[in-house]
Amino acid sequence: MSKSEQLTQNKIYSNNVTILDRYECLSLGATTVKSLIDSNIIKKYKVNKDIAKKKPDVLIINKEKEVVIYLEQKVPHKFKSENDIKRAINQELSVAKAINSLIYIVSDGESYIWINPKTGNPILDENGNEINLAIRPKENEKEIATLVNNISQSISSTNDKILKKEYLDPTTLAVKINRILVNLTFASAKMSLYTFVELFLFKYLSDINVLKGDSSFSHIVNMYSDDYKKRDPDITDAKILGKYIDGARETMKKLFPEANDGTSIINGQVFHIEKDDFNNYISKDNTDEIFKKVILEFYKYEKENGKFLNISTDFKSKLFETFMKNSNEKSDMGQFFTPLKIVNEMISMVDINKGMKICDPACGVGKFLLESIDDKMSDYYKYEKGNLEQNIEIIGYDKMMSERDDLTIILAKANMLIYFSELFKKNNSLSDVKKISQSLLDKSFYLHKTMLGTLGELEKNKYDLILANPPYYQSKIMMENAKNTGNYNLGGSGVESLFLEWILKSLKYGGVANIVLPDGIFSNYANKKIKKYIINNFYIESIISLPVGAFFNTPKKTYILTLKKKTEDELNNNIHQKYPVFTYIANTIGETLDVYRFDNYDSDLKEAVTKYNFYRKGDKNNIVEPIKSYIKNDKKLKLINIDEFNENKSWIIENWWTEEEKIDIGLKKAKNIVTVDEFQDLLEDMIVSLKDFKEELEWLK
Repeated sequence: MSKSEQLTQNKIYSNNVTILDRYECLSLGATTVKSLIDSNIIKKYKVNKDIAKKKPDVLIINKEKEVVIYLEQKVPHKFKSENDIKRAINQELSVAKAINSLIYIVSDGESYIWINPKTGNPILDENGNEINLAIRPKENEKEIATLVNNISQSISSTNDKILKKEYLDPTTLAVKINRILVNLTFASAKMSLYTFVELFLFKYLSDINVLKGDSSFSHIVNMYSDDYKKRDPDITDAKILGKYIDGARETMKKLFPEANDGTSIINGQVFHIEKDDFNNYISKDNTDEIFKKVILEFYKYEKENGKFLNISTDFKSKLFETFMKNSNEKSDMGQFFTPLKIVNEMISMVDINKGMKICDPACGVGKFLLESIDDKMSDYYKYEKGNLEQNIEIIGYDKMMSERDDLTIILAKANMLIYFSELFKKNNSLSDVKKISQSLLDKSFYLHKTMLGTLGELEKNKYDLILANPPYYQSKIMMENAKNTGNYNLGGSGVESLFLEWILKSLKYGGVANIVLPDGIFSNYANKKIKKYIINNFYIESIISLPVGAFFNTPKKTYILTLKKKTEDELNNNIHQKYPVFTYIANTIGETLDVYRFDNYDSDLKEAVTKYNFYRKGDKNNIVEPIKSYIKNDKKLKLINIDEFNENKSWIIENWWTEEEKIDIGLKKAKNIVTVDEFQDLLEDMIVSLKDFKEELEWLK
């Protein structure tokens, strides 16, 4: 470097500086590549003697000591003509390529030319324009970091252009993978789902440049190619699977280490391999072949649709539902699943604000919690300079029902990672991903391994909002053990009554609960004390009746109960509810109630929630037009006087509809009374029809 080049460099890069705590900008000029490698300043690469002697002007490196930008500084008078620029680019391009720099930049301090070292071509933005952003870390560190991140996820040996932000919805891929796994392995729906999630994360983390080199998706796919087999004739499907397990999976295990509850997203329950006496990878079943089929299916999807850089909201929300609908084991999957249509409507019934603590004591795969923050995630969570800042808290608990049955909470954590994909994409160093995952996943979802699970520890007055669809079943031993804790004194029937008591007591004063409960809570005499506790300590905001079959795994009749806990002042001053309870009979939820769950536009539930929101946001004691007519003209809706609700009376809301009204809204069918003669005519018509069918069948023979 000449003195004039050094002076230009010193003006801009007088000292080493950090860029958003992600990168370090090193002003060099007198240090050789060999010295940088030997001193462990940059990652070790095999370089020839000529490269080893080279002295980079400026390097920007990441936390893994990989070179992100190799900057060659030139004086202005040697950087004017096209030939000057070509010479400047070619001068150190081979060096940038040799030390695997992501970006090569040539500059005179004013102009900046960004080059892809893999091709030697200028790097282009989404619109095809050459990138010329100045590298001034003290002035534009955010711009530099964002651009570097976008480039790292786009350019390759065949591409010089930043990829456009197109949101992918890989639902069709999920369906294909599910079929492969179920047909070839007879895997349970839950295990099939987990397998897809692990490999989806492998592909996603590779695409956002977290997994690199031998641990990347592209490397594993390349090992299946004919060209690779020519270089390594001994390669086998088992060896490739072994490389994935020992490479990428081990890296992912370090990124997502085991939490205090003993769970990790990557737990090794799928795809196994062994080694023979000669240390060769072998597969004693067809696991290696299945892995190959699945990986190549992911690769085929990438060729047709692009990388997993931007994941659509629909996919995040519907991934678990996709496996549910394509599973023959509805009951197994349904044990931890609430239909998204119900989840989203229940969330829209409540207000969610910064500073809140939101809980689901029986969280399953975490849909209530994750959907509740999804639309404002960037407002709630920010990662800056190595720290995750959050102004909302979500906490989900679940219980291990049997030995090694920890997949539900693992899926919840994996689900969270998919929901937070944008945050990981923007902060994609190994250390940042690990920090974010530990701050998010392990502090948001927790697996209880005791018999009582969540019920084992009561958290009084802790949560601003509780959203839940707790389990409902009978268990004498659970009831006895819960009673022995001294926390449960409201009696009640069924495990659902214990969860309801936990929810009632865990809510903060002024907090809101929106929960799904079976009809027994509202009708059984055994729940008398719970009802009285609710009347004395809560406002009953709403009860919405759901149709039988609303849930995948139960034929039970269920309701959505919305409660608001009174404030301490309201309790001390013995304030009673004066406004009526919003009640609604929903016969439809926006999807068919059979095993296929096809979407449809008929949703009483959506109508109920829309009208409830108008009701709750106005003066509930004095409803004015046009809201008054909008609400009261709906035959499925009734505003029930609060005095009708007492501990000795059933709270089954259908009881407030007459038989005629039930028929009118389609809840019951009208009785068709006929005379004896009319009944005889019907029978004769039926006999004639049966004879006709018989004759047609005989003719077909």
